[in-house]
Amino acid sequence: MKKVRFLILTLIFFLSIGFVGCDNVKDSDLQDEAVQLIATNPKTSNVNVTVIDKVATLSGTVEDDATKNSVQSSVLGVDGINSIVNNIQVVPPPPKIEEPVVEEVSNQVKVATRKGKLNIHNRPGVQEHVIAVVEHGEMLTLVEKVSDDWWLIQTENGVEGYSYAPYLEQQ
Repeated sequence: MKKVRFLILTLIFFLSIGFVGCDNVKDSDLQDEAVQLIATNPKTSNVNVTVIDKVATLSGTVEDDATKNSVQSSVLGVDGINSIVNNIQVVPPPPKIEEPVVEEVSNQVKVATRKGKLNIHNRPGVQEHVIAVVEHGEMLTLVEKVSDDWWLIQTENGVEGYSYAPYLEQQ
Protein backbone atom coordinates (compact mmCIF):
# COMPACT_ATOMS: atom_id res chain seq x y z
CA MET A 1 0.00 0.00 0.00
CA LYS A 2 2.85 2.30 0.78
CA LYS A 3 4.27 1.62 -2.65
CA VAL A 4 1.00 2.48 -4.37
CA ARG A 5 0.69 5.63 -2.32
CA PHE A 6 4.27 6.57 -3.13
CA LEU A 7 3.65 5.95 -6.85
CA ILE A 8 0.48 8.07 -6.79
CA LEU A 9 2.25 10.90 -4.97
CA THR A 10 5.18 10.70 -7.38
CA LEU A 11 2.81 10.78 -10.34
CA ILE A 12 0.95 13.79 -8.92
CA PHE A 13 4.26 15.53 -8.28
CA PHE A 14 5.50 15.07 -11.86
CA LEU A 15 2.16 16.06 -13.33
CA SER A 16 2.10 19.25 -11.27
CA ILE A 17 5.63 20.09 -12.40
CA GLY A 18 4.48 19.55 -16.00
CA PHE A 19 1.53 21.91 -15.57
CA VAL A 20 3.66 24.52 -13.88
CA GLY A 21 6.33 24.10 -16.54
CA CYS A 22 3.79 24.69 -19.32
CA ASP A 23 2.71 27.86 -17.60
CA ASN A 24 6.27 29.18 -17.38
CA VAL A 25 6.73 30.11 -21.04
CA LYS A 26 8.97 33.14 -21.19
CA ASP A 27 7.65 36.36 -22.72
CA SER A 28 10.90 36.72 -24.64
CA ASP A 29 10.33 33.32 -26.30
CA LEU A 30 6.79 34.32 -27.24
CA GLN A 31 8.06 37.63 -28.59
CA ASP A 32 10.77 35.92 -30.67
CA GLU A 33 8.21 33.53 -32.16
CA ALA A 34 5.82 36.40 -32.99
CA VAL A 35 8.62 38.47 -34.57
CA GLN A 36 9.70 35.52 -36.72
CA LEU A 37 6.12 34.91 -37.75
CA ILE A 38 5.44 38.45 -38.98
CA ALA A 39 8.88 38.76 -40.59
CA THR A 40 7.74 36.36 -43.32
CA ASN A 41 5.46 39.06 -44.77
CA PRO A 42 7.29 41.92 -46.57
CA LYS A 43 4.31 44.22 -45.95
CA THR A 44 4.98 44.08 -42.20
CA SER A 45 8.57 45.34 -42.17
CA ASN A 46 7.53 48.39 -40.11
CA VAL A 47 5.69 46.38 -37.43
CA ASN A 48 7.12 45.76 -33.95
CA VAL A 49 6.00 43.23 -31.34
CA THR A 50 6.58 43.28 -27.60
CA VAL A 51 5.24 40.68 -25.19
CA ILE A 52 4.73 41.37 -21.49
CA ASP A 53 2.80 38.96 -19.25
CA LYS A 54 1.68 37.00 -22.33
CA VAL A 55 0.05 40.11 -23.85
CA ALA A 56 1.46 41.03 -27.25
CA THR A 57 1.53 44.72 -28.17
CA LEU A 58 1.77 45.49 -31.86
CA SER A 59 3.01 48.87 -33.10
CA GLY A 60 4.26 50.42 -36.33
CA THR A 61 2.67 51.06 -39.70
CA VAL A 62 1.15 49.06 -42.54
CA GLU A 63 -0.43 50.12 -45.82
CA ASP A 64 -3.92 48.63 -45.36
CA ASP A 65 -6.43 47.21 -42.88
CA ALA A 66 -6.10 43.70 -44.31
CA THR A 67 -2.40 43.60 -43.40
CA LYS A 68 -3.12 45.00 -39.92
CA ASN A 69 -5.74 42.30 -39.29
CA SER A 70 -3.49 39.59 -40.72
CA VAL A 71 -0.66 40.52 -38.33
CA GLN A 72 -3.04 40.47 -35.39
CA SER A 73 -4.43 37.05 -36.33
CA SER A 74 -0.97 35.61 -36.85
CA VAL A 75 0.39 36.80 -33.52
CA LEU A 76 -2.74 35.71 -31.67
CA GLY A 77 -2.11 32.23 -33.12
CA VAL A 78 1.19 31.97 -31.22
CA ASP A 79 0.62 29.37 -28.50
CA GLY A 80 1.00 31.09 -25.12
CA ILE A 81 -0.07 34.60 -26.13
CA ASN A 82 -3.31 35.37 -24.35
CA SER A 83 -4.29 38.68 -25.92
CA ILE A 84 -3.25 41.43 -28.32
CA VAL A 85 -3.06 45.20 -28.07
CA ASN A 86 -3.06 46.33 -31.69
CA ASN A 87 -1.56 49.84 -32.01
CA ILE A 88 -0.63 49.41 -35.68
CA GLN A 89 -1.37 52.53 -37.73
CA VAL A 90 -2.72 52.18 -41.26
CA VAL A 91 -0.87 54.63 -43.52
CA PRO A 92 -1.75 54.20 -47.19
CA PRO A 93 1.11 54.76 -49.63
CA PRO A 94 1.17 58.12 -51.38
CA PRO A 95 -0.61 58.10 -54.71
CA LYS A 96 1.55 57.40 -57.69
CA ILE A 97 1.63 60.48 -59.84
CA GLU A 98 2.56 59.80 -63.39
CA GLU A 99 3.95 62.71 -65.26
CA PRO A 100 2.11 63.28 -68.53
CA VAL A 101 4.03 62.24 -71.57
CA VAL A 102 4.86 65.34 -73.49
CA GLU A 103 5.62 64.66 -77.08
CA GLU A 104 8.58 66.62 -78.18
CA VAL A 105 7.61 68.51 -81.28
CA SER A 106 10.38 68.93 -83.76
CA ASN A 107 11.06 72.41 -85.04
CA GLN A 108 12.27 70.93 -88.33
CA VAL A 109 10.05 71.18 -91.39
CA LYS A 110 10.54 69.77 -94.85
CA VAL A 111 9.60 71.51 -98.08
CA ALA A 112 6.81 69.31 -99.45
CA THR A 113 5.99 70.89 -102.78
CA ARG A 114 5.05 68.42 -105.48
CA LYS A 115 8.08 69.11 -107.65
CA GLY A 116 8.93 72.75 -107.64
CA LYS A 117 10.45 75.30 -105.37
CA LEU A 118 8.86 77.19 -102.46
CA ASN A 119 8.92 80.94 -102.09
CA ILE A 120 9.82 82.60 -98.81
CA HIS A 121 8.13 85.99 -98.35
CA ASN A 122 9.02 88.96 -96.15
CA ARG A 123 5.44 88.93 -94.73
CA PRO A 124 2.57 86.41 -94.83
CA GLY A 125 0.78 86.49 -98.20
CA VAL A 126 1.38 85.46 -101.82
CA GLN A 127 1.48 89.12 -102.96
CA GLU A 128 4.27 89.95 -100.52
CA HIS A 129 7.90 90.31 -101.60
CA VAL A 130 9.82 87.01 -102.17
CA ILE A 131 13.10 87.11 -100.24
CA ALA A 132 14.31 83.54 -100.95
CA VAL A 133 13.41 80.36 -102.80
CA VAL A 134 13.98 76.85 -101.38
CA GLU A 135 14.09 73.49 -103.13
CA HIS A 136 11.65 70.57 -102.81
CA GLY A 137 12.76 68.28 -99.93
CA GLU A 138 14.93 70.94 -98.26
CA MET A 139 14.89 71.03 -94.43
CA LEU A 140 13.98 74.32 -92.70
CA THR A 141 13.62 75.44 -89.09
CA LEU A 142 10.12 76.34 -87.90
CA VAL A 143 10.25 79.56 -85.90
CA GLU A 144 6.53 80.17 -85.38
CA LYS A 145 3.16 79.07 -86.71
CA VAL A 146 1.71 82.48 -87.44
CA SER A 147 -1.57 81.04 -88.76
CA ASP A 148 -2.89 77.84 -90.26
CA ASP A 149 -1.72 79.04 -93.66
CA TRP A 150 1.55 80.87 -92.95
CA TRP A 151 4.55 79.79 -90.92
CA LEU A 152 7.64 81.80 -90.07
CA ILE A 153 10.64 79.66 -91.05
CA GLN A 154 14.42 79.96 -91.26
CA THR A 155 16.64 78.49 -93.98
CA GLU A 156 19.97 76.78 -93.38
CA ASN A 157 21.61 80.04 -94.52
CA GLY A 158 19.78 81.99 -91.76
CA VAL A 159 17.21 83.69 -94.01
CA GLU A 160 14.00 84.14 -92.03
CA GLY A 161 10.64 84.61 -93.73
CA TYR A 162 7.11 83.34 -94.27
CA SER A 163 6.14 80.27 -96.29
CA TYR A 164 2.78 78.81 -97.23
CA ALA A 165 2.16 76.12 -94.57
CA PRO A 166 0.38 73.49 -96.73
CA TYR A 167 3.72 73.06 -98.57
CA LEU A 168 5.61 72.28 -95.33
CA GLU A 169 5.70 69.00 -93.39
CA GLN A 170 6.64 68.98 -89.74
CA GLN A 171 9.20 66.29 -88.96
